[in-house]
Amino acid sequence: MYGAIFGLGPVELIIILAVIVIFFLPALLPKIAKRAGDTFTTVKSMVNKKEDELEAENEGKGRKGDSSRE
Repeated sequence: MYGAIFGLGPVELIIILAVIVIFFLPALLPKIAKRAGDTFTTVKSMVNKKEDELEAENEGKGRKGDSSRE
């Protein structure tokens, strides 16, 4: 099994970690949720920016290719 620790896979380890945080560190949940949300927002904006750049690049190549065919 890939990434198994003590016979547990990554999904099981994440579930165990989540249970530990919920039961033993509930005060940290709002901070963890905010940080996760901020990280998700940052990653999403980076992906959207890169997609826009690639789309603009492809449109530019398409125009050059079309004009050279004429």
